[in-house]
Formats: sequence, structure tokens, C-alpha cells
Amino acid sequence: MKRTAFYLGPLAGLLMPLLLETPDHPHAPAMAGIALWMAIWWISECVPLAVTALLPLLALPLTGIATAKEVAPRYMTSIMFLFIGGFLIAQALERTGLHRRIALAILSRWHASPFQILAGFAGATAFLSLWISNTATTMLMVTVGLAVLSRLNHEDPGAGAASRAGGFAAALLLVIAYAANIGGMGTPVGTVPNLVLLEMLDAHAPALKPTFMQWMMLGIPVVLAGLALVLALFARRVRRIPWASAVAADTLEAERRRLGPMRREERFVAWVLGLTALAWMTRKGIQGESFSIPGWSSLLPYPGVDDGTVAIAGALALFLLPGRDGRPILDKAAFGHLPWGILILLGGGFALATGMQQSGLSQWLGEQLHAFAAIPLPLMLILIALLMTFLTEITSNTAITQVMLPILAAVALGNDLDVVLLLMAATLSASCAFMLPVATPPNAIVFGTERIPMAAMVRAGVALNLTMPLLIVAMVSLLRPVFPA
Repeated sequence: MKRTAFYLGPLAGLLMPLLLETPDHPHAPAMAGIALWMAIWWISECVPLAVTALLPLLALPLTGIATAKEVAPRYMTSIMFLFIGGFLIAQALERTGLHRRIALAILSRWHASPFQILAGFAGATAFLSLWISNTATTMLMVTVGLAVLSRLNHEDPGAGAASRAGGFAAALLLVIAYAANIGGMGTPVGTVPNLVLLEMLDAHAPALKPTFMQWMMLGIPVVLAGLALVLALFARRVRRIPWASAVAADTLEAERRRLGPMRREERFVAWVLGLTALAWMTRKGIQGESFSIPGWSSLLPYPGVDDGTVAIAGALALFLLPGRDGRPILDKAAFGHLPWGILILLGGGFALATGMQQSGLSQWLGEQLHAFAAIPLPLMLILIALLMTFLTEITSNTAITQVMLPILAAVALGNDLDVVLLLMAATLSASCAFMLPVATPPNAIVFGTERIPMAAMVRAGVALNLTMPLLIVAMVSLLRPVFPA
């Protein structure tokens, strides 16, 4: 299949200009060919995703859609620096071990019953996933979870037998994976598709782009509702499992003692994370019908500061503050650990969106899909959410948002629909990959522990794949007023 896709991509790209006629937009057929080529390669992953993302740098100038000087800046926008700064702060969390301390602090208070420890793991995982990558969060929480399961198997025969049979062990590990996926929805830096949406709104409707605080005012309620749905799904499965809370308590307390007292570098990272998050949330202030709370950026002598600036300020502080042995918390090695492939992938999507706009393809798509607007908006949102959810089971959620969001933006703008509603429902649904191990790294990590039967993951995943999109559509529709109108 990958070999077929390797040749089908460029073939489709070359044939599209011959088959498509758009008299009012002469560059649209060539752009459609480029977009189709990239979509085939992205979805099949026949070449590395970042390699496909570099195609616009070659194809757009050669087809006359945009010059190289116009395309290249799309690969390093302010959104990129929000991602870079956030990832550097996440590295500091992991390097100092602060993320483990946060997780154990939450779990030490939630261990009195099987359901309570599931809730503790869900809360800790989702909280960490707001700030660090879903993959890193899952690796940490699986390590802690396996320690708890090991102690149960060793000291509590009843609970051990249940966990070996796939009861509590499967439930705990699946909750970790699902909470990591859901937690990424809560902040703009929680997962890459969120950044794709911000850049898409910046390109198509900059007045509608939300601030960090506005995103959280919608994202956090979605995360809380999603966690409640996951816990409700697993509550019945663990209700009758024998439990000795002292066993779990001993395990967690032993883990906390092993960490020792909070070190200086951990305190520094905690302050940087807290102040950075506070600066993100208060940069633009809050506007209400009868009140207005100004943000701190309005007090600066010059405008131009954005969330990317704040992220870099927080990251730079970590290169200056002392850690162990007086050396800085982060050093030059941190740049080598940045996910440059993801950064190039993001840039390729932004370049693709720019080409679609400048070629007129976005406008043409909106005109062609005019009949789509006849579908009632709630039904359209549900169909889009379900489509994104099941597409992301078989392909990268970043790649699928890069392909779908420009098309949905064109549909919304061409038919006077609420572009924020459509794109937000699609973006959050792209994080709802619960059914297959290959759908997302958290799923693959927990499945790799060999404690979860495939049937168990599919059963739980199908239920969430069908219900989570409905929840997202309901929450986005209800909380739409917190976003700019």
C-alpha cells in the first residue's frame, strides 16, 4: 500500500491540473494537485511526514502560486515559537523530575478504591498532558501505574488475580492513554492539532483567533467532561474488584520517598511553569458585557507581544537559572531534543494553507460545497466530528488536521458558517483516537505493556469514538461565546 501511494501521490498531482477546470482561478488546479499529492503521502506515510511537508517549498514557486520568499516564512511563524518554548519547558519538567512529583502528589490522595485510583491517574495524566507531550505523559504514568500493579500482584492476591485477568490492569492502562489524549485538548500547547487550528484561524480569520485564556475557558470544561465520560465507562468494570488501599498507598508513598525533598531546580521549574501559564492566561485580559479587565500586554509601551513571546521568555529563563552543580537547568542539548520533524510538518501545513488561499482554491472549494450548507449546522458538526475521529484512527492526527482544516475553513467562509465552530469541533475530535493501538502513541505505549487484550481496547474505544464527538460538539456549541465573534 505504501509503495502504491508513493507513486500515486505525484501521479495525482500531475493529473489534477489536466482534469480540473477553474476559469476564475487559473492556479487552483495546480494547487489541488499539490494538496492531493501531499494528502496521499501524509495519510499513507510512505515517506516521512516532514519530507511531505517540504513539498510546498518546491512546488508552489514552480507552479507560480507563490514565491519561495512568500512560502518559506510559513515554516517559522510565531505559533512555532509557542510550540518550541512550550516543549523546552516540558523538557525541564522531565529533566528535573518535577512531572513525576506532580503525578505522585495527586495520586497519593486518590487511592482508597479501584475507581478512586482510576480517577487519580486520569486527573494526573490529563493535568500533565496540558503542558507536556501526550507521549511523554503516558510514558511517565505507565511507569507509575505498572509499579502499583506490581505491588498489587505481589501483596494482594485478590486484586492481583483480577489485574492479571485483565480487569483492573486493562482499565488502569486504558484510562492513562485516554486521559493523555483528552488532556491535550485543554491548552493551545497541549497537542499539535491545536496549534494547526490557531494558525489556520490566523490565516483565514485573524479576528476570531482565541487567546490562551479563551482557549482554556473552552478546553478545560471539555477535558473535565471527557474524563468524566471515560471514568463512567470504566466505573462498572472495576466496582467489584477486591482492593486493599494500603497496598496502593504504600507503593505511592515509597515512590514519593524515593524522590526525596523538592530540589532547587524543581522549584525553579515550577515557578517558571506557573508564571508562564499565568502570563499566557492574562496577556489579553477578559472582556465582558458590563466589565473589562485589561491584560498586561496593554501596559507595555509597544504592541506585538504574543503567546509565542511568552513561551520563549519562559524557556530562556530555564537556560539561565541554575540547576544541579550550578549548571543551568537546560543546556544546548535541549535544542537537539526538539521535535524538528513535527515543526517542519506544522510549517508544511501552514504553507499548504497559504497556497490554497493565494491560488483561489479555498474560495473555489467553498463555492463547490455550497450545497453542504443546506445541512443543519448541528448535524454538520456531528458528521465532521465523527469523520475526524475515525480518520485519526488510521492516520496521524496532525496530518489529518493539516489536510482537513483548510477545506473546512473554505466551506465555512464560502457559506457564511461559523468557522470557529467547524474548526474547533474538527480539531478537538482529531484527538479522540481511542480504538486502535496504532492510532496514537499513548495507545501504542499502553498496548505495548501486553496487559491489554486487543478486544478490550476496541470495545472501549468504539464506545468513546461514538460518544466523545457528540460531547465535543455539545460543549463547543455551548461554550462558543467565550471565543471572539
